[in-house]
Amino acid sequence: MATRTVIVPIRPGSDGDATHRPDSSTYTLVDPPMQYLEKIGQLWMESRNEAHPGVRYVLDRLPTGYALYQKPRTNDPKHIDRWLYGHPTHKYFDSTIRFFPHFKHLMDHGDGTGCLCTVCQTKGGGSIPRMLTNVDPKPKPSFQSEQITQFFPVPKQRGRPKSVGPAVDIGRVDDEGTPDVYRNLIDKLRRVGSLDQEIEETMSLDWRAERKLITKSLAKISEQPAWVPRIAEIVLFVKRLAENEEICRNGQSGEYRIYNDQTKEFTRFPRWEAGVVSQPAAEAVTMKDLVLETRKEFDVNYSGFRIEPLPKPNCDDKALSKQYKYVPLHFTRPFVFWREFLKGVPEDEWHPTIKHAFTAMSSFSLLEKYRFKGIWPSASIWCKGIYIGSELIVVGDVVRLMPQSDNSACTDVLQVSYIKLQLSNLDKANDNDYDDKHPFNSAVHITGKAWTLDHSRSPSGGWLTANKGPDESIPTIMKGYNKWYPRHGPEKLIEVPFSRILGRCFEAAAMYLWLPPAKSVNDKKSLEPNLSEGLEGIRYMRTYSSEQDKRITDRHGKRWYWGDSRTDALDLETLNGYEVGRYDKTRDPNNWRKLIKVMEGVADEKERMALKQSTLEQRPLRGYLVSSNLVRSAFQDINSGTDEVDSTRESSVVPQKRSHTMASSSGSEGVQLIESDEEEDEDSGERDDRGDVMMTDAGQKRV
Repeated sequence: MATRTVIVPIRPGSDGDATHRPDSSTYTLVDPPMQYLEKIGQLWMESRNEAHPGVRYVLDRLPTGYALYQKPRTNDPKHIDRWLYGHPTHKYFDSTIRFFPHFKHLMDHGDGTGCLCTVCQTKGGGSIPRMLTNVDPKPKPSFQSEQITQFFPVPKQRGRPKSVGPAVDIGRVDDEGTPDVYRNLIDKLRRVGSLDQEIEETMSLDWRAERKLITKSLAKISEQPAWVPRIAEIVLFVKRLAENEEICRNGQSGEYRIYNDQTKEFTRFPRWEAGVVSQPAAEAVTMKDLVLETRKEFDVNYSGFRIEPLPKPNCDDKALSKQYKYVPLHFTRPFVFWREFLKGVPEDEWHPTIKHAFTAMSSFSLLEKYRFKGIWPSASIWCKGIYIGSELIVVGDVVRLMPQSDNSACTDVLQVSYIKLQLSNLDKANDNDYDDKHPFNSAVHITGKAWTLDHSRSPSGGWLTANKGPDESIPTIMKGYNKWYPRHGPEKLIEVPFSRILGRCFEAAAMYLWLPPAKSVNDKKSLEPNLSEGLEGIRYMRTYSSEQDKRITDRHGKRWYWGDSRTDALDLETLNGYEVGRYDKTRDPNNWRKLIKVMEGVADEKERMALKQSTLEQRPLRGYLVSSNLVRSAFQDINSGTDEVDSTRESSVVPQKRSHTMASSSGSEGVQLIESDEEEDEDSGERDDRGDVMMTDAGQKRV
């Protein structure tokens, strides 16, 4: 059967430099460059899993700026050598095998920034004298249709540099020398004007090791009820309860005490502590586990939660973290309800960790920044989660909203659709916004659909019942909270600053088990959960934190501490027994980047041997990376010298994020209504009579 030929069109992204050409007196242009068009076309289709047997794939052209030249050998004129020119560093490719990784990177990412091919990583060699030395290359075309990834820094100057050497600033790195992808994306947005790109940090071993863990953790969280404690959250917990004891609310006093099931008497106050959830329960938990001990298949170190007492932020003594305890779920309570559970306990009898937690309540950190989208001079970084005070909020959660008036009760909830770090005035910022001259503005906002218990706050006046059977128009978690009214029309979303988040909205049944009504059960209204539980406690803690946390300064009216990671926000030295963040003295990002080059198959033999020697002298890597298959595969590659890489990544604990420095302002206290057509509009709107901002245009601007 005859072979069928298919012409494969390439994508528009390229980093090709048309000034990079050999001497035309000795080299001749190969046109068309069929050797490369055929072999690269076949390899590309195979890498996309789109190749079919019996089909010959040929590229329609080479990326812009690239050209194939040939020259007969001096000692053997019958033998023709071919080289591909056009690389921005003015090094050539001597084979299709070497060019394909670079080609694929161009097709996947739109330009050569961050490419790990052998030519991009080669230090010297491969360059030739060129005839055209003063011709400015044409600017690169913008590339928006595909997901683009940027790993390495980019030049400060506009356009492509004519040469790359030690004296040229090729971009921004963080304080550990790792490419700062966020600043580089801002620089790229300045150049291209519009950008929508997935965020990847492939030169960060932290980021690589987190991939499998974070994806798995977020997937599990999305399937769990809201009442299940989440990793790195702060909870109230007790270390001991006798077999016949439980924590109950005294219906007369409203206080929570230890209740003895044998004597049928209330005894002492629980010895509440504040701790960090460092390991969730590996065995499934049920609603009964919230307040009672249930039969488990495994011991508590598997069926329970590992809780580490929270050490004092701003203090060097972190010994409390080592006094961890595995406890069943009914030994814990959400920290947001501290005021309710500590009612009646004299303040001088509180465990020290209670106020340690207060100090951290005005801290937040973003989790899993995955998308960068913007039109110059504004942009947004999209996240999958955010730690606010004691809790982790993820996309899909229903959260309670703080009332804007100090004298008002909590009446509104919001189902989270987007968590975004919004950057503005990028054009007015100093190039180096590490300094105090003029940093760009930034604010974290939460967007989603909202409902209210207050009939007057609903624009339609119509209510949605949550008491007469299933209702698909409201989330299941809201059932049992009285009558809900839509906060806005079905085509709208509401946007609030993160500081308006009170905490997760828990299931009504869980609220009743934790906080049963103190009134007579004959009072039907008292059986309905109170959406304002924990409100006064949160207000008190945030004020306390802004005054006591030394990391929060009065400069620019700052009231929150923005942590680079959760462990940074809580100022933890260890988590699960591993040193984290600035306390980890064994961190060696420079060596890790060398390991990455080995895993990607771009390290030469000299680099392999140097890395092998330093590795033998400095072993082992510690922290969560010590058990990572990713790191083990790198060590195997060093010893074997093979370019075949096992990219499996595993970790048994939560890794810390490497440091990223961004401007930290919490934004306004307003609420914005926006269109809900898949993605929200970033324009401003006009205020209605309730002080919120409502969009008036029917459409939505696309970025």
